[in-house]
Amino acid sequence: MLMHTFLPPLLSPRLRVGFYWRKPLGIKNTWSVRWTASICSSTRWRRVRTETTQLQEDSMGLITIDQCNCQRCGFCARACPVGIIALGEGFPTTGFPTTIEKIEKGCITCGHCVAACPTGALSHCRMNAAECPPLESGWRLTPEQVGQLVKGRRSIRNFRKEPLKQDVIEQVMDIVRYAPTGMNTQTVSWKVILDEQEVQFLALAVIEWLRTLEGEQVHGVKGMLKAWEKGRDPILRKAPALIIAHGAVDDPMVSASATIALANLDLAALPFGLGTCWAGFLHQAALSSPGVATALGLPPGHRMYGGVMIGYPEFEYSRIPLRNPAKVTWG
Repeated sequence: MLMHTFLPPLLSPRLRVGFYWRKPLGIKNTWSVRWTASICSSTRWRRVRTETTQLQEDSMGLITIDQCNCQRCGFCARACPVGIIALGEGFPTTGFPTTIEKIEKGCITCGHCVAACPTGALSHCRMNAAECPPLESGWRLTPEQVGQLVKGRRSIRNFRKEPLKQDVIEQVMDIVRYAPTGMNTQTVSWKVILDEQEVQFLALAVIEWLRTLEGEQVHGVKGMLKAWEKGRDPILRKAPALIIAHGAVDDPMVSASATIALANLDLAALPFGLGTCWAGFLHQAALSSPGVATALGLPPGHRMYGGVMIGYPEFEYSRIPLRNPAKVTWG
């Protein structure tokens, strides 16, 4: 009888989240989050053997194959987006998946090879198969459920006076970090402001910027300034919290990645009873006004790529409003 026991690598890498507190320009009670993937420094596996234990594995640097569990389905090679995995000589009768050494450096650590393996026989040096939770088929949504979720989402501009707890936002962000990024770069950073007064500080900064445009006949500026003078907030809607997506100015991928992540955040917030609204005026002001950009307190070399107000809706919507048909050209 063959017994196979695997222990994680000595420096087993896994996705980690780091929170760092910042107090920029008098802004208090803000926290920022940057999701990063650590890089393993060793691909060696610690092996536990008994006299009756025979370990059969094919270690090839990037990936490790448990030959006893490998079905030789070839899904790992087909799933690899950069074609690093090849099927060994004699496959599928004999041989096992292997990496092409010359192009191993092209690996983007997406984990598709690990995720595609139906038996958990393949591990990547940066993610052990045992560390990757299996998908539960019973949780898959129906088209009707997805339709209700997406069509029922509304931009929320009326929030309850109820502060948000950090642990709730952490749960939302734990989902959002799985939003797709170009070449799996995962370079989107986040700043979360949970203090309504600090949110209003940024709204005021935008208003001050709009006042500099008042004489330029920019559409909508006079109306927003009048609303502010009457005690309303047309900028950030007196939201209890704000989430800002930011990244390096010279990162060619981060702009699209941030937009995709924010769209995912829109939906990820719903099961927690939260509503969101895109902070478009703040975003435009941050791009146009050095003062507003500085008030955000982002790291040097970073800029805002989008953001949302977030909080508990003051009331719920009961119907799905009409929208124009999709403009599709069929090829």
